[in-house]
Formats: sequence, structure tokens, C-alpha cells
Amino acid sequence: MRNRMILASCALVLFVVTPAAAQVRDAGSKIRGDAYSPHSAQSYGRAAYSHAETLDEFSRRYSYIPSERAKEHSAEVRRNVTAAKKEISKLAPKAKDDKKLAAHLDTLHKHYDKVLEHCTNMEGECAKDDKADGGKVGNCCASMTDSLKAAEAEHKKLSEHLKSAEKK
Repeated sequence: MRNRMILASCALVLFVVTPAAAQVRDAGSKIRGDAYSPHSAQSYGRAAYSHAETLDEFSRRYSYIPSERAKEHSAEVRRNVTAAKKEISKLAPKAKDDKKLAAHLDTLHKHYDKVLEHCTNMEGECAKDDKADGGKVGNCCASMTDSLKAAEAEHKKLSEHLKSAEKK
């Protein structure tokens, strides 16, 4: 009888501990914001794209973008790109053991860094107001949207990789 109780206790411990150890993250990680949220990352990317697209369209229609308007949209692009980078960075610990995931993250960070670089260049040129070089501003805005499109495409690849990794 005693042996059965010990055996049953061991089985219960194994039954409870094994699934808990196998979990990738703890239950509270979503609540604390520690867990990666693909929807948030994509949402930040789309919001950044919306502002970059506005700047791009404005640069095509007018000879210059008023400095104040450029700063407003550029600040939103920066804020959203920074938030997207922060969100995908939550996958970094997982990427240590997954080279493909690490490559996706590296590519995304490079695209986002280019967006921030284009923002800086565009802001500098727009600060000249009506003396700004419309061609340079237009190139920065077009490059910004191109980099954000590339980031969105890479994010889709990342999502597919994560889905396939979960199935394994």
C-alpha cells in the first residue's frame, strides 16, 4: 500500500512538473508584457508605414514639406519603429538557439534602422523649409516606405517561421 502511494506521488509530480518545465514562457508573461506579440509588432509597423506614406505622398505633390509637418509625422514613424523593434527584441532569447529566427530578427532590425536613418536625413533636409531639396526629401520618404514594406514582408516570414517552429 505504501509503495503504491509513493509511486502515485511520483507519477503525480512527473505529471505536473513535466508540462510546466516544457512551457516556453510562464503564464504571466503576457500580462507583464514580456511575451512577444506579433499583432503588436505588425500594428506598429503599419502605423509607421501610414505616416511614412503620408510624407511620401506630400513630397510628391509639393516642392517641400513644412518642417513642423515633417517633424510630426517623422516623430510618429520613429515612435512606432522603436516600439516594433522593442517588440521583436523580445524574441532575442529564443533566437540564441534558432539561427533562422536570429536571421529574421537581424534583417528586421536592419530594415528598421534604415527607416530611422531616412527619418534623420529627411528631417535635416526639411529643416531648411523652402530651401529644402525636394529630390532629397522625396528620396528619403520613398526609401522610408520601401524599408517599411521590406520589414513587413520579413515580418510575415518571421511569423511563418514561428508557426512552423511551434508545430515541431
